[in-house]
Amino acid sequence: MRIVEQGTIDLLIIDVCMSEGGGLHVLRTMRAGGNRLPVIFLTVGLKPVETMEAVNLGVNGIVLKHSDPENLLTCIEAVTRGDTWIDPTILESALRRSLTAHTVPVLPKYNLTRRQEEIVRLVGEGLRNREIGQRCGLTEGTIKLHLHRIYSTLGIQSRAQLIMMLAAESL
Repeated sequence: MRIVEQGTIDLLIIDVCMSEGGGLHVLRTMRAGGNRLPVIFLTVGLKPVETMEAVNLGVNGIVLKHSDPENLLTCIEAVTRGDTWIDPTILESALRRSLTAHTVPVLPKYNLTRRQEEIVRLVGEGLRNREIGQRCGLTEGTIKLHLHRIYSTLGIQSRAQLIMMLAAESL
């Protein structure tokens, strides 16, 4: 933790299962102290509850140790750009366990429009912006605008947070 407190690093990659409470403990401590240093978790796997906690604490990336090494590079690039990147396997697992196709309405307490609910549902199915646009008859740019409005309404900042929110709501 000393090196983190010194402010001499730009990005922290930590093992979720390390000693002294693990990566979640380190992230919890950092965020409680106001430290916004980008953090990437390197892990063998996370339970859905741990994934949601990590996202809620502001983890910037999660990469599985056994995944293609290219995923770590992709994650680092995304995080250094200010994005969140979570291994697709982790997201898929969380969605498969949590979402059902007939969950209607999506996130009802937020009063999303029908179009926004449709877009949220399609994000939950794993579609990319271009695919969502094709299904809805909209441009990819329009989908991005809808997503930014959805994020604002929900008080979140990323697609990963939206997916975790969907997973939490359907438990």
